Amino acid sequence: MDTIRSVSRTYASADNARAWRELGATFLIYLAAVVLALQAIGSWWLMLPAMVIAAAAGLRLYMIQHDCLHRSFFTSRALNDAVGTLLSPIAMTPYQATRWKHNQHHAHVSDLDRRDTFEIYVMTVEEWERAPLAERLRYRLYRSPLILVVVGPFLLYAVLRRFPLYGLKTGVWDLVLHNALLLGCLGAVYLAAGWAGIGVFYGIVYIATLCGGLIPYVLHNFEQVHWGVKPELDFETAALEGSSVLDWGWLFDLAMMNIAYHDLHHLNAKIPGYKLKAAHEELERRGLIQSKRIGLIEGLMCLRWKLYDTEAGRMVPFPRRGRDVAGVPAA
Repeated sequence: MDTIRSVSRTYASADNARAWRELGATFLIYLAAVVLALQAIGSWWLMLPAMVIAAAAGLRLYMIQHDCLHRSFFTSRALNDAVGTLLSPIAMTPYQATRWKHNQHHAHVSDLDRRDTFEIYVMTVEEWERAPLAERLRYRLYRSPLILVVVGPFLLYAVLRRFPLYGLKTGVWDLVLHNALLLGCLGAVYLAAGWAGIGVFYGIVYIATLCGGLIPYVLHNFEQVHWGVKPELDFETAALEGSSVLDWGWLFDLAMMNIAYHDLHHLNAKIPGYKLKAAHEELERRGLIQSKRIGLIEGLMCLRWKLYDTEAGRMVPFPRRGRDVAGVPAA
């Protein structure tokens, strides 16, 4: 009898020829767009579209590095690690440190006792009710779109990912190598276009983080997301009900290497991104997977979900004075 796991395992193998094509095409688009943006400095009508294309290609290279983190992009473990490391100045994150952190995220998906492993912290309604005013204010600021989308992702990747403290767990030389590679890229940009070029480079990073910051939020912060505690929380439930599918169109799927099919990715991270959509579609045809699909407008509306209600089993907004939220008295 076919199961989600048995069918998904048939896709959980890398195709080196396909991987090189994906990497080569994406890198060439990124490089060409960056060069065009640098040459077009001062001509906003050409420079800005080139920066947007470079940001999209840069995000796709980030997704390729993400597959390398799982050692699923190529068949060779060493090749995954080498390519993932070389992509680190474009992905703006050190490879080995990010691999350790991301594996923690996968190991503890939807686990309320390990929310520290998630990109975006979630407080429960019960914790909110017990929290002092100062903590509530900090959390309100943290969960605002300004921090989670507009400012926070850029600060995280442009500044904090240079020397993350958890990087000490995987060795300081990984951080040194990452920053040396980034410095080399910045040096090349400076020689080509001076400080204006550096501004364009970080402008591309900002566009990428502005768009990319919304993706992990919606994937794990939708209304019906499932959170629980082990041992009651089993891995399959955590993966399939703790993640959504972003129904944002074929172009988004192509640009983001199918990261949208995130519930299946959490169930089997060995499926490379270039096979993930096909695997998901087959599972849907067989009636083996029923994903929570979220459109773009609904995805933007997910920014209103702030707290997890453990009794109702769903995300809720901040309580309003004089109102109840999911049966909980307003604070």
